[in-house]
Amino acid sequence: MKKLLLALSAFSVSVFAQSADTAIFVAALSPANEVPAITGYDATGTAVLYAHAVRDAQGQIVSGSVDFVVFHNFPDMPTVTGLHVHNGPAGVNAGVVINTGLSGASPLAVTSARGVIERQAPVAATDTAALAALRGMFDNPAGYYANLHTTVYPGGIIRGQLYRAQRAMLIGRMNPRNEIPAITDFNASALGSVEAIRAYDANFRYIGGATTFSVDYTVPEPTTFTGLHIHTGNRTVNGPVIINTGLAGGANSVESAASGTGNITRRVEVVPGTPSVPVLEGLFDFPDEFYINIHTTKYPGGVARSQLGRTEPIRFPVSMLTSNEVPPITGLEASAIGNFWIDASRDKTGAVTAAVVTFDVNHRFPAETRFTGLHIHDAKTGVNGAVTISSGLRQFDSATGTGNIWLPVNIVGGQALTSLNSLLTNPENHYINLHTSVNAGGAVRMQMGAENTRMPAIVDVISAVSDTSVRTVAPAGQFTVFGNDLVKVPSNLGGIDGLTLPSAVNGTSVTLGGITAPIVAVGIEPRNNPPHYIVAQVPVDAPAGAQPVVVKSANGTSNSRPLTVAAQAPALFFDTQGAIVVRATSFEFVRPSSPARAGEALAILSTGLGQTTPAMATGEIPVNANVVTTGLTLTVGGQNAVVAGSAVIPGFPGFYVTLFQMPSGVAAGNAPVVMKMSSATSNTVMMAVR
Repeated sequence: MKKLLLALSAFSVSVFAQSADTAIFVAALSPANEVPAITGYDATGTAVLYAHAVRDAQGQIVSGSVDFVVFHNFPDMPTVTGLHVHNGPAGVNAGVVINTGLSGASPLAVTSARGVIERQAPVAATDTAALAALRGMFDNPAGYYANLHTTVYPGGIIRGQLYRAQRAMLIGRMNPRNEIPAITDFNASALGSVEAIRAYDANFRYIGGATTFSVDYTVPEPTTFTGLHIHTGNRTVNGPVIINTGLAGGANSVESAASGTGNITRRVEVVPGTPSVPVLEGLFDFPDEFYINIHTTKYPGGVARSQLGRTEPIRFPVSMLTSNEVPPITGLEASAIGNFWIDASRDKTGAVTAAVVTFDVNHRFPAETRFTGLHIHDAKTGVNGAVTISSGLRQFDSATGTGNIWLPVNIVGGQALTSLNSLLTNPENHYINLHTSVNAGGAVRMQMGAENTRMPAIVDVISAVSDTSVRTVAPAGQFTVFGNDLVKVPSNLGGIDGLTLPSAVNGTSVTLGGITAPIVAVGIEPRNNPPHYIVAQVPVDAPAGAQPVVVKSANGTSNSRPLTVAAQAPALFFDTQGAIVVRATSFEFVRPSSPARAGEALAILSTGLGQTTPAMATGEIPVNANVVTTGLTLTVGGQNAVVAGSAVIPGFPGFYVTLFQMPSGVAAGNAPVVMKMSSATSNTVMMAVR
């Protein structure tokens, strides 16, 4: 018995020490990439690989799996006899190292010349070749290629080298009233999400990518959907279709669910050299210039649409164990390591109003297992609670018990949205649970956060430039609160829907002089002391003088620390290499490796320059470069610089940019830069000068 307890203890420690991550790779597939090249067969494809890795305490990949999503365009309908990753560079044939299981004995008959093949390939801890390949893909993807084989071309018909890809998740709350002209007699709604994936080579040439549309709809009557697209255009115009899911009339239409509520999911390949590529790139950089639209037979021009918006990525690491079940499961050595991803959109109150949650779970069971559910439940440790966020998993059979479950789900409203906001405020009140046919109540489980009833404590409050000597701030500028237990879940607010900063985030709010200070970010840096911070904006009506700063969290109210408010309090941003300065023409940073020259037009980043013209409201996210009319001066190395003007940066509340000309006569090396406004003087930062 003692040996058994020691073994179980070692197993638990090893599981808790593990972590997981997912990376995405893209390969442009072509017969010309085969060795030797195949000619006379007009086929193309794009492979999108989701590589799921489980790492040990030292960060080494110890197991995993790879999900293959392969778009193919054939001139015929071949029989696929292989889909693999090979460990070889371009121009070289190499062996199979990660295998989906398709073969001559277990082929796949393609039923459409244009389509998508989806398969998962396991990477077991005991498979040394596959494990080495998975590690290699993360370190040097160009040393590996994806290859698809057929009966006619058993050595491979389309192949391509792997490239690391970028991923963005966009959300649009679709409504008939957003159509042009507005539809007012059809009470429908939809939440549309778009996963955008793109990859580039070392020369920044676009290699390939894809989009995945997922639309959760509610309609008041039986409806035939005849189109689902991304259009180019702002909210005031009808724009052209650019990315088309293929949903159309006739056989390509979709009937609404009998309940009136359902989901439509479509994957779309984005091929190099097509008009879709600039739109895909735009989804990463300026998504609000595009809209998602769903069409019906009754409303062929569109029945519900929305501009697309960015989301904020939030990650909860997951380590589920049998011992966490209530009661604990005994006699089963199983675990599930992964992440619970949230891509969230927030309103001006800070509440999440829509989201895509992704269950990313690497299950490790000892034998063939039927999984019957994967959910978020609402309950504390030691208590069984109701399901509130479901992955949609109903039944999934794993022949070996080992693999990955990757399930994105739109969160539209109702109890799921309520639970999600509660999870972000008090994660200890929620748990994730993986169910099986044998253990229907749950086989492995983990609480989403440790119990935490500690009150927030402020240690220090300074200007957001992180110079401890700068303790005076100005209206509309930024300040930083440092402390302990200020927030339970960090946020970068990347998914704000609208043009107003939120008044609270994940249960945390800040006041300055008794006035709510809009939040810019809340973070946790475990290596720092203290580890918690909040970046907030000074209310434009904050009274002058020393004012108390107070934080309120889900657990209660903090102590008070003073911060001085003045009409102007210039403060210059800097990092380990000096002042944050760019060249006004090329936007190249001035660094020690590229110092400033006399006569150059430069722009320096600051906060605390005060109110602008036109005036800004508290929390307003600027859309224009509102100017600072109060005069300021700037010196570099003691020499006066010619200042062209200062303004806020559109989209970045509390950040100001000042344009100036680098003066002559400044000695080469690191020169001190100082800004003055009336009687207020900034901190001194250094700038590299030639």
